[in-house]
Amino acid sequence: MQWRINVCSEREPGRREYSFGQAAVRVGRAGDVEIQLCNADVSRVHFTLRADDGRVRVADSSRNGTFVRRGEHWKRLRGDAEIDLPARLRAGDWTFEVEAAPVTPLAPAAPRMPETVAAIGDECGDWEQSIMLRPGDLAAKREAIMVFDLCESSLIANQDDHMAYHLKQRLYQIAEPVLEQFGRRFLKSTGDGFLATFGDAGAALDAAIALEQRLQQRNQRTRNEAIHYRVALHFGDVWRIDTGTADIHGNDVNIAFRIEGVQADAFTGTVSSLPRRDRILCSRDFLTVVPRERLAAVLAGHVQCGEASLKGITENVIIHWLRTPYSQAS
Repeated sequence: MQWRINVCSEREPGRREYSFGQAAVRVGRAGDVEIQLCNADVSRVHFTLRADDGRVRVADSSRNGTFVRRGEHWKRLRGDAEIDLPARLRAGDWTFEVEAAPVTPLAPAAPRMPETVAAIGDECGDWEQSIMLRPGDLAAKREAIMVFDLCESSLIANQDDHMAYHLKQRLYQIAEPVLEQFGRRFLKSTGDGFLATFGDAGAALDAAIALEQRLQQRNQRTRNEAIHYRVALHFGDVWRIDTGTADIHGNDVNIAFRIEGVQADAFTGTVSSLPRRDRILCSRDFLTVVPRERLAAVLAGHVQCGEASLKGITENVIIHWLRTPYSQAS
């Protein structure tokens, strides 16, 4: 059997066509696979296509998953599965259109590339022949960033592991539908909380307030330990570093994390109104992209805490405390 495989990326125009005559075709970032993806987040052998007695199988051996198109949906493969050709597979940002082709002389092999993205700074082959992103093509998105932290979780776990586990479960049960309701783009657990992003700063603000309201209502109705929290909101550049959107990074993401945990000693001069917990803080960058009328409609007010020097951040950040009916009472 001869394979014809077209490979394209969501982030790069055009596509590459490959032809192979062997029974097995491997895809991944290792140097000896048939189709090499020069990306550190792709597994060394991400998946393998095999033809045997007229049947075609695909074996997923990846960390982030291989997906097959079934009707209108992508379905994650589990181990080894039989597929019908033509088929569409996905690994991260790459889509593979796989079909059987008449046996013809093989096309020249595609140029090999270094094994990982880390090789960009040295030499990564001919960019025009590569299906990897060029450095100039990498693009950040301007998004609202939310960082949520469950306060004193380590102390609670030290006293009662079961209670700490219960509180984290309840937090995610409450938070996930709220974040979905307001159109979160990205969500990642941080163990004691989560990191989320939104395309609109107003939606992030609404999500933070709705989340606070539901947590406070939960605290009032239960005899269990209260869920105390710190929420930080910031607006800036967000970079996807995992093709399966399993992680993001960027200076603005770091700023959001630093705002969440900020304490009085980080401020230059006198600190105005900085609650220790049960608070929603934001940067001035976040505040300036939310329309004033929207702020007035959902907040009891906001107070400028001051200018803070945040660890690992070269420029000071002006931080505001967003006051809600619940934060006034806390």
